[in-house]
This record gives sequence, structure tokens and C-alpha cells, in this order.
Amino acid sequence: MEQCPRCGGSAEPDPEHVGVIRCMSCWQVCALPQERPCPGHRPVLIAALRTLEESRDLRR
Repeated sequence: MEQCPRCGGSAEPDPEHVGVIRCMSCWQVCALPQERPCPGHRPVLIAALRTLEESRDLRR
């Protein structure tokens, strides 16, 4: 059971929509925050690979 951010009542998952809750008191519909599949490691990896690529060109 989730809590409605609008009225504080109980909210349940909407059976027709994934990642959405519906308040049973005020009928407010809210989307649940989505988890990020990668917590920030991907941009760091891409920057490191770019730096590696640049240094490889300098050694030639």
C-alpha cells in the first residue's frame, strides 16, 4: 500500500497501468518514480572510454 501525496490516504496500484497508483479517497492518480537501471556509472564509463580513445591517438 502506498500513500497518496495529495491527501495522505491509502493508494493502490492501478491494475490497468504499470507504475501508476490511484488514491482510494480522492481518486488522485500518481506515477511511481522509476528506478534508473544504471545509477550514474554509464556517463563515467563513457567519459573514461573517450579519454582512453584520445590518449590512444596521442601515442601513435
